[in-house]
Amino acid sequence: LDIGTGTGRMTELLAARASHVVAVDNSPEMLRLARAKFANSGNERLADPEQVALQLGDFNALPLDDASIDFAILHQVLHFAQMPEQVVAEVARVLAPGGRVLIIDFAPHDLEELRDKHAHARLGFADDSMARWFHDGGLIPSDTRSLEGNVLSVRLWTAHKPPLPAPNI
Repeated sequence: LDIGTGTGRMTELLAARASHVVAVDNSPEMLRLARAKFANSGNERLADPEQVALQLGDFNALPLDDASIDFAILHQVLHFAQMPEQVVAEVARVLAPGGRVLIIDFAPHDLEELRDKHAHARLGFADDSMARWFHDGGLIPSDTRSLEGNVLSVRLWTAHKPPLPAPNI
């Protein structure tokens, strides 16, 4: 699941390793661009709607069933959320037991111009906030990494949903 797919770059990367990719975005225009890009890519897998499903949807209410996804990614998307904890809870809802999530976004920063010029609702995220949101959604944090930049640093947070317990027989 590629949440906030935009023009589909993460979907392109995921499609090579997944049996099926669902790419969700709340912009019909972005989905149109992704669809055209995939159709002209020369990659039959990307152009096949059985392999890659592009869906209109909001990250606050994903158009997917509970526990239906094995892997979800939010790449530079969460900073647009007014209530990021709700988005993380929604991701947790659609993750199947044993499913994993990768969130890539900015570390805390003070570049206020990103709010005005690029509609960022949040100026990055602290590790403790992400850990709390994972916990509240029933997810177990796995790893956190940092990609340091001159002005902005990017963080990668991973978590997984615990597998179902083995049945007592």
